[in-house]
Amino acid sequence: MITDKSKPFKVKSAVIERLAKELKVVKGPLIVVHGGGSFGHPLASKYKIADGYKKKSQLMGISLTHRAMERLNSYLVEALQKVGIPAVAVQPSACAVADNGRIKLMQINPIKKMLSIGLVPVLYGDAVPDIDRGVSILSGDQIVAYMARKLGASKVILGVDVDGVYTSSPKKSNRAKLVRKITPADAELVASLGAAGTKDVTGGMKNKVMELLELAKLGIEAEIVNAAKPNVLREAIRGKCGIGTIISRGY
Repeated sequence: MITDKSKPFKVKSAVIERLAKELKVVKGPLIVVHGGGSFGHPLASKYKIADGYKKKSQLMGISLTHRAMERLNSYLVEALQKVGIPAVAVQPSACAVADNGRIKLMQINPIKKMLSIGLVPVLYGDAVPDIDRGVSILSGDQIVAYMARKLGASKVILGVDVDGVYTSSPKKSNRAKLVRKITPADAELVASLGAAGTKDVTGGMKNKVMELLELAKLGIEAEIVNAAKPNVLREAIRGKCGIGTIISRGY
């Protein structure tokens, strides 16, 4: 969404600026979470950070991956500030510990306080300490699901660069069909979803759907929309449903 994954460290400045303007319509508490794009994923893949800490040469890779994510995060925070949104960067690796790739604990009290006074926390996928692996990649998708559970989110909107979840990649096949709704009963469909075509170390669309399905079981509805199209994110925030793929418990 916000980077050109075909070019390392290339942001889509115009897209970021537009999305910041669309986020201005949010009424009430807001948390923004973004992924790694062409900043975090190539480095994490090169140094095999998702496999855990195994040799000293990975240390620089962990450092470089984190720094790259800080850089990407700064573009978003600055864009949000320019449109009057009081955004504050929150570093996941400073407040979260994983165990075998899953969040074990995360200090969210500072985030709660930020929200209570009207600040907008901006988190991101990061290389975090891991009890079992030494280090692991904590995806933005997992952070979204965790935050939504812990803070009782009313809705989750996940912006991607396609119209929602497809039966196969719409960028590779004209036979791909858009799935309008997914529930926990659609296990076979979810199992058939593939990972992203580029260096995505966090599982692509399949991982997004799996994380959101866990929220659906708790009654927290989510929708995956094409935020690459102007005003789609704004309309989803305003409550228009059926724009993309709805993830719900189905009853």
